[in-house]
Amino acid sequence: MAAKDYIWDSQAAKRLEEKELDKHYAKNKEHYDGLAKTSWDGFNSVSDVPAYLKHGDLWDVLLPVLSRDATTLKGLTSKKLPEPMARGGAQWVAWFTHYVVEQFLGSLKDEEEK
Repeated sequence: MAAKDYIWDSQAAKRLEEKELDKHYAKNKEHYDGLAKTSWDGFNSVSDVPAYLKHGDLWDVLLPVLSRDATTLKGLTSKKLPEPMARGGAQWVAWFTHYVVEQFLGSLKDEEEK
């Protein structure tokens, strides 16, 4: 799966919104934030310099998880999108993973600013 080739930009975000995957995330926010938090906490516990961890590090771990996650697969199917291993599916799951990471890291930043 060459998912890293799918650039996360404003066009990708717009396409996710058009397919209402942002609403799917919002409906399942606790689930997705839990997956992201578990991965993020694991990274922080093994990293020499946790401050160096970035979006791409979390994305690398979450992509294979979300590619097999029942909640994600149901969400893609309900929006009539291909599954991750089907033709065109890698793009959607890559974009959705970027979206989940962006939302999670944004919430961490908001907490730090309080």
